[in-house]
Amino acid sequence: MILEDFGVLSTAQDLTAGSTDSENVILMPAIDYTALTDAWWVVDCETVATGDGSDTFDFILYLSQESTLDTNIEVVSVGFTGYADVRIATAGRHIAAFNIGKQLMQMLGTSGSDYPYLGMISTISAGSTVSINASISPSEPPTEDNIQVIRSNVTKPS
Repeated sequence: MILEDFGVLSTAQDLTAGSTDSENVILMPAIDYTALTDAWWVVDCETVATGDGSDTFDFILYLSQESTLDTNIEVVSVGFTGYADVRIATAGRHIAAFNIGKQLMQMLGTSGSDYPYLGMISTISAGSTVSINASISPSEPPTEDNIQVIRSNVTKPS
């Protein structure tokens, strides 16, 4: 589906061997991106990955000439080897959480009319699987529970 606003690229999308396009793409000219400063690309692990230590997982966000993401330029990517990586070995963890607003502005400023679609392609090696959620949002994703600890050097008065 082609979205005319920031939103969900994939929901509980099961990935297996090969390359898979996101369920949705975003039509950037429908968004007033001339003052864009914050746009977050977030990919979360929905279902824990399976595979072995040599399996590869690549998640790439593209601007494309077509909604099918065939003729594209890379915006940002994250990739790793091994299904035990904490990002895909734990459901609910962020695989990627990047603020891409300024990068999108720069890329769209020079080629916005030629590459109007924003979408994602995931490439998984043979023998592995993972399920993901992915989105583009104007706000930062929440911090994962129990991961951020704040300590103070101020003690209780006596």
